[in-house]
Amino acid sequence: MIKLVQVSTAGGDTLLTVQYDRDGETFTLTLNKTDLVERLKTVKQILGRPLTLQDAKLAIIKIINETRAGQKQLTEQFEFTQWIGTDLES
Repeated sequence: MIKLVQVSTAGGDTLLTVQYDRDGETFTLTLNKTDLVERLKTVKQILGRPLTLQDAKLAIIKIINETRAGQKQLTEQFEFTQWIGTDLES
C-alpha cells in the first residue's frame, strides 16, 4: 500500500506526505516536491516525451520502493579495515 495522505507548504516548499506499508507495519514519509521534480526531469529525459500524471505516480512509487529496500537489513558483513590506506579506485 502506498497512499498520498497530505500535501502541504512549508517555507515555500511543497511537501507530500505518503503512507506506505512494509512487513505488516505502516510508515509515513514526507517527500519534498523539489526532489520529486528532479526525479521527473530524469524520467522526461529518458522517455523523450511530455510527462503524465501516471509518470509522477510511478516516480512516487519508485521512491517509496527504494525507501522500503533501504530499510531492510543487509545480511552481508564486510571487513572495511582491510582497505585502510588502499586506493579504492585501483
